[in-house]
Amino acid sequence: MMKQLCPLGMKRTGLSLGIGVLLGLSPSTLSSAYAVDLAGALNAGKVCEMLNGYIQATPGNEKEMSGLVSDVNNKRARVYTDIAAKENIDPANVGAESARQEKAAHPEKFCP
Repeated sequence: MMKQLCPLGMKRTGLSLGIGVLLGLSPSTLSSAYAVDLAGALNAGKVCEMLNGYIQATPGNEKEMSGLVSDVNNKRARVYTDIAAKENIDPANVGAESARQEKAAHPEKFCP
C-alpha cells in the first residue's frame, strides 16, 4: 500500500497528495502571475490536464503554449521526483495520483 502525503510531503496513511503543490500552482514553485497564466490557459481550453499529472497543449495551440507546457511540466516533474524520493515510490505514481485527485475535483480541466 502506498503512503498518504499531506501537501508538505508529511507521511499519513494511504496516498493523498497536495494538488496545488503537485500541479505546480504553489507559491513556492510558481509566481502567482504564472499560476494565473496556467489557469487562464486551462480555462480558455488552450491546455488540458493529462492522467499522468502533466499538461499538454490542445490541438492548434501547440506553438503558442509550448513554453508554458514545458515550464509547468518541468516544475511538476521536479516536485513528483522529490516527493517520490522522500516516500520511496515511483514518480509516475505521484503524478498519476495527483491527476486522479484533480480530475475528481475538476474533470473539466482534463483532455478528452
